[in-house]
Amino acid sequence: MIAILLGAWKYYTYTENQIQTYRTNAALAAQAQQSSEAALSQVQSDISNMRTEFAAVQQKFLDASSRVSLLEKKLSEHDLGYLAQSKPKLVENIVDNATQDVIRCFEIESGSPLTKDEINAKKPSEINSSCWDIANPNYHP
Repeated sequence: MIAILLGAWKYYTYTENQIQTYRTNAALAAQAQQSSEAALSQVQSDISNMRTEFAAVQQKFLDASSRVSLLEKKLSEHDLGYLAQSKPKLVENIVDNATQDVIRCFEIESGSPLTKDEINAKKPSEINSSCWDIANPNYHP
C-alpha cells in the first residue's frame, strides 16, 4: 500500500512539474508571439512610410528630369560656341549667374533658410530660375 501511495505521489509531483514547465513554455511562446506581431506591425508601417517617401522622391525626380529636358531644349536652340566667341563677356555673365543660382539651390536643399527676397519673389526677373519651386515659394508661373 505504501509503495502504491509513494508511486502515486511521485507520479503526481512529476505531472505537476510537467504542467508547470508547459505553463512557462506557453507564457514564453505568448510573449514571443506578441513581440513578433509588434515587429510585423512596425515593418508594415515602415514599408508604408517607405512607399510614401519613394513616391515623393520619384515625383521630385520626374520634376527634375522635366527641368533638364527643358534646359536641353533651350540650349539646343542656341549656338553657344559662336555666341561665346562673339560676345564672351555676355556668356561669362550668364554662366556665372546661373552657377550662383545652382549653388544657392544646393544650399537650400542642404537646409539653408530662405531669404526674404527669395520668399517675396513673385516676378520672373526676381526668381531663382534653376530651382524656383524650392527657392521661391510665392512664385507661381
